[in-house]
Amino acid sequence: MLQERGIAGITMGEIAERLGMTKGTLYYYFEDKDDLLYQCHMRCLEVSLRALRDEDLQRLPPAARLRKTLAAHIRGITDEVYGAVVLTDLESLSARRRRRYIAGRDEFERGVRAIVDDGIRQGVFRKLDVRLAGFAMLGAINWISKWYSPAGPWSSAELADSLAEFLVDGLAAGGKTA
Repeated sequence: MLQERGIAGITMGEIAERLGMTKGTLYYYFEDKDDLLYQCHMRCLEVSLRALRDEDLQRLPPAARLRKTLAAHIRGITDEVYGAVVLTDLESLSARRRRRYIAGRDEFERGVRAIVDDGIRQGVFRKLDVRLAGFAMLGAINWISKWYSPAGPWSSAELADSLAEFLVDGLAAGGKTA
């Protein structure tokens, strides 16, 4: 519903009905539509930030670290219902909530760029504009929310692994990364 009509085009009653719950139950969990939208954005972002901050991943070589971080970001978009809001109505959030979300999103983007930069310094990735590479990879991934369907040809895991590999291999210094 959010993808089709945007947050302004739906009511809490319609959301509750689609979820098979009463409006009162929905209000028990969310203050209003702004809170619901914010929580969806933040849950998806938290999956990505957890992967970025994961100490086990931090020990991996840059290509493997980037692949696993991007795959987690993809799964955050495709595994859960809240992932579908990645590009939805961010401007509709209250200024305070939008600032919080953007701060986390920017942290994730900086982290992805830092991994790419590390890979360039180690000779794993070719020399390129790190900022542009980050925007290109994350733009491709975030757009998944517009076209992915669990009923389609790829499971969430297949899509995450394949697309992350495709994106990371595109940075490789001399062919396929390790």
